[in-house]
Amino acid sequence: MKHKIRKKILSVREKHKKEDRFCKDCMIKDKMFSLPEFKKAKIILFYVSIKGEVRTDKMISESLDKGKRILVPFADLKKKRLLISEINDLDDLSPGAFGIPEPKSPKEFPLEKIDLVVIPGIAFDNKGNRVGYGMGFYDRFLKKLKSHVPLIALAYDLQIVNRIPTDGKDVRLHKIITEKEIIEC
Repeated sequence: MKHKIRKKILSVREKHKKEDRFCKDCMIKDKMFSLPEFKKAKIILFYVSIKGEVRTDKMISESLDKGKRILVPFADLKKKRLLISEINDLDDLSPGAFGIPEPKSPKEFPLEKIDLVVIPGIAFDNKGNRVGYGMGFYDRFLKKLKSHVPLIALAYDLQIVNRIPTDGKDVRLHKIITEKEIIEC
């Protein structure tokens, strides 16, 4: 079932016009920056966007300008896990695993210091369930975090579906921000 959802939403997302995405990205960023969780957070883990995802580059730059400490993930492919490293600038990134930008010189950062996690995905439902790229990197990573750390996904409204099947490996999100709304899960 997740495979069908993934395939369908990726197809729809790929047809999404770049001009439309730019405006929607701005609306999503404004909603994100208005959240109390964002305002309070000092150390934020952002995903680095690729392939039609809600863009995070401007969010990362503006967050750094606001004095926030920014973390981004990098993949340990041998152990199939995500690790995180701090960056000071987008220039600290270069293409990594799966073509996703990663820190050029990653230095593992302690998980217990994270105040907020911004998560990618392909599809989401109103209960906070998500469909990722199918390798489980984020779900395994999220299970290691303290339960009070807010987990927020960024998505276009077209990525919201009625229901996503779950199993014991899945981690539910707390909020999903789209250009139209903030979904409290």
